[in-house]
Amino acid sequence: MAEVALDAVRRALQEFPAAARDLNVPHAVPHLDEPPSPLCFYRDWVCPNRPCIIHNALQHWPALQKWSLSYLRATVGSTEVSVAVTPDGYADAVRGDRFVMPAERHMPISHVLDVLEGQAQHPGVLYVQKQCSNLSTELHQLLPDVESHVPWASESLGKMPDAVNFWLGEAAAVTSLHKDHYENLYCVISGEKHFLLHPPSDRPFIPYDLYTPATYHLTEEGTFRVVDEEAMDKAKVPGTCLLTVRVLQARGLPSKDLVTSSDCYVTLDLPTASSHTLQTRTVRNSRNPVWNQNFHFRVHRQLKNVVELKVFDQDLLTKDDPVLSILFDVGILQPGESQHQSFSLSTQGDGHLEVEFRLRTLKDCAEQLISNGILVARELCRLHVELKRTGDPKGSESRVKLVVAGACESPQDAAVGTGSFHFHYPACWEQDLNVHLQDDPQEQLTVPLRALPSSQLVRLVFPTSQEPLMRLELKKEEGPKELSVRLGCGICPEEQAFLSKRKQVVAAALKKALQLDQDLQEDEVPVIAVMATGGGIRAMTSLYGQLAGLKELGLLDCVSYITGASGSTWALANLYEDPEWSQKDLAGPTELLKTQVTKSKLGALAPSQLWRYRQELAERASLGHPTCFTNLWALINEALLHDEPHEHKLSDQREALSRGQNPLPIYCALNSKERGLSTFEFGEWCEFSPYEVGFPKYGAFIPSELFGSEFFMGRLVKQLPESRICFLEGIWSNLFAASLQDSLYWASEPSQFWNRWTQDQASLDREQVPQLKIVEPPSTGGRIAEFFTDLLTKRPLAQTTHNFMRGFHFHKDYFHHPHFSTWKATKLDGLPNQLTPMEPHLCLLDVGYFINTSCPPLLQPTRDVDLILSLDYTLHGAFQQLQLVSQFCQEQGIPFPPISPSPEEQCQPQECHMFCDPAQPEAPAVLHFPLVNDSFQDYSAPGVPRTLKEKAAGEVNLSPSNSPYHYTKVTYSQEDVDKLLHLTHYNICNNQERLLEAMRQAVQRRKQCKQRKPE
Repeated sequence: MAEVALDAVRRALQEFPAAARDLNVPHAVPHLDEPPSPLCFYRDWVCPNRPCIIHNALQHWPALQKWSLSYLRATVGSTEVSVAVTPDGYADAVRGDRFVMPAERHMPISHVLDVLEGQAQHPGVLYVQKQCSNLSTELHQLLPDVESHVPWASESLGKMPDAVNFWLGEAAAVTSLHKDHYENLYCVISGEKHFLLHPPSDRPFIPYDLYTPATYHLTEEGTFRVVDEEAMDKAKVPGTCLLTVRVLQARGLPSKDLVTSSDCYVTLDLPTASSHTLQTRTVRNSRNPVWNQNFHFRVHRQLKNVVELKVFDQDLLTKDDPVLSILFDVGILQPGESQHQSFSLSTQGDGHLEVEFRLRTLKDCAEQLISNGILVARELCRLHVELKRTGDPKGSESRVKLVVAGACESPQDAAVGTGSFHFHYPACWEQDLNVHLQDDPQEQLTVPLRALPSSQLVRLVFPTSQEPLMRLELKKEEGPKELSVRLGCGICPEEQAFLSKRKQVVAAALKKALQLDQDLQEDEVPVIAVMATGGGIRAMTSLYGQLAGLKELGLLDCVSYITGASGSTWALANLYEDPEWSQKDLAGPTELLKTQVTKSKLGALAPSQLWRYRQELAERASLGHPTCFTNLWALINEALLHDEPHEHKLSDQREALSRGQNPLPIYCALNSKERGLSTFEFGEWCEFSPYEVGFPKYGAFIPSELFGSEFFMGRLVKQLPESRICFLEGIWSNLFAASLQDSLYWASEPSQFWNRWTQDQASLDREQVPQLKIVEPPSTGGRIAEFFTDLLTKRPLAQTTHNFMRGFHFHKDYFHHPHFSTWKATKLDGLPNQLTPMEPHLCLLDVGYFINTSCPPLLQPTRDVDLILSLDYTLHGAFQQLQLVSQFCQEQGIPFPPISPSPEEQCQPQECHMFCDPAQPEAPAVLHFPLVNDSFQDYSAPGVPRTLKEKAAGEVNLSPSNSPYHYTKVTYSQEDVDKLLHLTHYNICNNQERLLEAMRQAVQRRKQCKQRKPE
């Protein structure tokens, strides 16, 4: 009985839309010959939610007669407008499992008209459809041609319109099905518009689902890709507050002067709110100064806002003496709260500084933030400045300095008529444009940028106190919305696609090598990686021999990743110039290697070469690359390894990955501070692949071809040509950026430094960012210690590259983010104002100054590596570097097997050692190949004993002190090259069974993971 009733309800629901249409919805939209009265419009059309077409309502608008494409071109042709661009005309539409929004581009409306008329080409379909009254904000020149509102409609609705929009598009532009929360009046000036309307009774039957938001991204090649916004919140985020810091007074300040009391002032720095250092007035000759001054900052509560207050004693002849430094976390304040803080100068004295903090919410000040939970990008503004001469064009040339403090661009020296200048700066900051006349520094012009109207040209004359010499044309507009930096802690889509292709190659290779009965499913294919250490020419030569051994055994196709550091990167860079290298015999590349390793290296410093270096370095500097010694080393190193310059670039290696035909190479470097801290105190892992360059610690990555370009707040502000790969090889093997302390580590017993590093890590507060930190100036002894610390940590030949993370701020909870927590291992991790995003440049160097390994990229959880083939080229200590990796992972909480060789193995290391940890199933297994000469002394090939004549060929000197393969040796004899190649090739081939068993266990591990997943 109930089922019959339920069927009746179903039939009634299915018939409901048709019945509702018959009763209430006309078959055609009614036409009105003239506009209705306000009362009739509201009663007959607004209240019942019925559409209508009204004729002769806007005949008095001049736009109906004047607006044509030629009129628009003449009136607003040069005006830039926001244009939605889609591949097929469908904006805000469902595509697969994504809700995709259009790409936004700023372009002159004349270009849009050219495309509509077929005079120009542009990828995709263009549609001027910006909301929020774009007619008044972007095309105000057209306002006289229309009314600002429709009087009878405004009276009927009881309000003025919320927005007056201008839409221009072509036939292919389609707006997806949607529901408007506004009453719309649509006036067609030219052309036609088709509407498909559904009555409210259709709503329950229209399919509805939730989709991940995404945006079309228009690439430089003119193709579209869908950028997933799942990890990025691009909506306006409330939380803007006004922070008021009131510096009240100090009591009992110590005197820094010999005779009188100190002349004290206080500085305030809050990098998330202002680029300026604010300062109180100076109170003279007082140990108890009273300032009672207010300072205001606009802060956002989603950011880590740490204000730094410093007390100084002003000196006229010498540098001002620091008295006290305070770090205060604004995050402990609640909106509406006021806190009075008294900061004591010491635990024993009675001196203190009194400050009051107040936080007040600012309404209607929401801000668009993009974050991965570690870094935060804020809205950006772009200022265009053009200088034009006024008066006599033959007058003397006047030069000015243009300054926007806190902008990406440094101060610009400019002459009138020399072109336009651009400044990118955070939209939330209250910045000024300062114009200085260089011939007369007293002549200045300050323009508050917040007061400039958006997207409108503003003209000013300068100077104002005398005959104007120039006219400034200023235009402020929104900066790029989309980030050029990928904020995410997983692997990029390109790497994911590569792995999918590579797994097919690996599955076939494993089936053949392990003689499996069945094909491996995609989720049963293990991820096997080769990890090569550094070691100069020795590492490069040895890696060739070992890869040739893996190739001979048919196991090279089982490898998904190859990572390299220092000298091993040279081998990878050479091999990946050939997109099919791993599918070919390596005899040819090996012979070329022999030629380069055995040749005389004196030609690298010949006068002709030095002249070429000078020319190329000057060209790089003119393009905008920072100058540093590392670039010269890169060119010298290229001459040492090649006969001619190579034009190959890192992004060119993508061709070698296009079908999954080769393993994915990843190159490693360390980022450090230029001075003040050793590499042990501040070293951040940076990885390079053909797809991306980035920092796992910050979850920030850029396309490899953009490395070296200028970025600000995650946006690309100046693209430089991609560097030849030799300049990256110079970074990866950059020994010259070392400080004296790094050199001491390199030349001494590493365990001493590592024991100290472990103690430092234990002493650091690794649980939270300090909410309050008070630092007193050092004593005389402390200053002497600081002097020697500075001397030991200064990098006289520091490497400099434009920092692509520059301008990012930190999320309020960045310190507890799991990825940041995994890789935080520096003294500054709890001090966001001193971390890498605050620096203009990166300082990259060889990983050997911390750990000689390329393992960290393989420890990313998203790469899920099952087996690491560790190829170690160290001459002193067969397990030392791998043990340091294990120690590092243990400190950081990264799954990694303990490296505990027996005393016998330490004294007499074998060719191959297996390390795994059954108690940590998530940890990869490690099959370790140290550089040793064991059975090779007696066998020329696996199972083939040496004859007496061949005994000499098995004697390979691997002594740390007098080996011909020491890292300082840049030229090998033919005999030494052959010995090293044969030894490393033999050590791989002689351990075929152990390799196969390790790979068999990796397959088993992957299958076990598959079985655990449903649980």
